Amino acid sequence: MADSPAAAGGFLPASLLSPPPSSHASSSAIGVLPRARAQPLRPGGPKESSLIRYVDQGILRIQRRFAKREVAEESRNVVGYKNFKEAANDIESLIDVVWISGTPSVQIPYLLNLALLAANFLPDLPPSPKATFRLLSKLDLAFASLLQGRNVETGEPLPGFGNRTVNGTEKVRIKSLVDRTRICVVEAMSKADADEDDIDEEDMTGTETEDDPDDFNMSSDMENELMNRNTNDLTEDSMDEGNASGVREPQGDWDMHVAKVYDRTVVELGDTLGGTPIGIISDP
Repeated sequence: MADSPAAAGGFLPASLLSPPPSSHASSSAIGVLPRARAQPLRPGGPKESSLIRYVDQGILRIQRRFAKREVAEESRNVVGYKNFKEAANDIESLIDVVWISGTPSVQIPYLLNLALLAANFLPDLPPSPKATFRLLSKLDLAFASLLQGRNVETGEPLPGFGNRTVNGTEKVRIKSLVDRTRICVVEAMSKADADEDDIDEEDMTGTETEDDPDDFNMSSDMENELMNRNTNDLTEDSMDEGNASGVREPQGDWDMHVAKVYDRTVVELGDTLGGTPIGIISDP
């Protein structure tokens, strides 16, 4: 990664790169989206092309690391994932980049692809509850906001939604993904106590994405954004599997998070697809 200050003419102005201050409560299992740029990227322009190339390469790298998950040693400069937390960190970095673009034609398909990766990885990697729920909370906020055309937390209109909205086919894909992910989360959390690892070495060295900067040709601005995010994650991830005294959160807390997986998206899907909201409905 580049250590020099962001060069002029990068993907985004420096003022838009830093995520807003976290509104986390006592748990870091709540995902927060960074601020998006005010205007979407020009369709087919060099910045959009650079973004798409960057995200495509990032997804390919994530898939390679997942494929090497059972390989004990580094293979062809690819280190396999040891647990879901490592995968979640890489996926979350790309979600931030995609969201910052403020471009619905990029956000919708790529967030679907990244959410699908998360659902596919959950059954096959040792569980990491806080990383899992932080990632899914961020995806939930993103999908619910896209479905509504405005940030569901701040009420601010999303850029680019005058010309592009989530279409019917994409809504059906989101619904299917939500249903599948909820099942995967229940199964993963059922074995979290027995199989879950505590702090792993990756937390102290950064994600594997940083090892080969030549693989990506994104601007220095975007590299700095990812570096800032990884630095912020060190504090959160050091607490990822327990609190400051090394005691894991009670299982009941995880049950609450399981029940809230994609809950805001479920509400929006119930409104836009017609009929009652999909998901867990409790009696008053």
